[in-house]
Amino acid sequence: MHRRKMLGLVAAGAAAFTGMLAVDQRNATSAGAPTVRPVRSPRSGSASAGPRGGETLVVFFSRAGENYPDLDLEIGNTAQIAGFIHDRVGGDLYEIVPAEPYPASKDETSTQAQREQDERVYPEIRGEVPDTDRYGTVFLGAPNWWLEQPMVVQTFMRDRDLGNATVIPFVTHDGSGFGNALDVLARYYPDAEVLQGFAERGVNVFNDPDKARTDVDAWLQGLGF
Repeated sequence: MHRRKMLGLVAAGAAAFTGMLAVDQRNATSAGAPTVRPVRSPRSGSASAGPRGGETLVVFFSRAGENYPDLDLEIGNTAQIAGFIHDRVGGDLYEIVPAEPYPASKDETSTQAQREQDERVYPEIRGEVPDTDRYGTVFLGAPNWWLEQPMVVQTFMRDRDLGNATVIPFVTHDGSGFGNALDVLARYYPDAEVLQGFAERGVNVFNDPDKARTDVDAWLQGLGF
């Protein structure tokens, strides 16, 4: 994992897929896995390296509406988790919103998400994206689609340098836990310090948000927040 510091993994769910899509039986870490162009930042010994800010950012993508298995969400499951994190740690909260919304149908979204991943399509993000140099700690959240972060999240990862930050991932899923998302994170940010992440089944967040908040608080307390 290069120089990443992986402190472990909390997976409050099982292992099959994510907060809204069916299980992809392909192994995205196999020899046929697509390559990514990681954002590399100069390390502290470089003359051009500048110190990161000490602020905290909670950044996430989430999808409301029709979700797997048979959910109709007013607020996306990942958005719920992001809100619980922000309530405890403070800092700034930023939602990744695609310039072109995903379809209302979960099946159509699933098909589009798979095509984007297969063809390495990076959807545009609506609005201004935060300057991440301000932040020393970044919580990065997404539903786990086809065992990876949705490609619109990977647009953010491709275009924003978190190489000298402390990155803390969280996902919602439908049984796969993190899937290959941590490997994807390592490919974009091989030098980032990655702390213990949090994974929760989307249906559990929907059915018992109070317990999900309690689980998030316990995880954050374990990290020292």
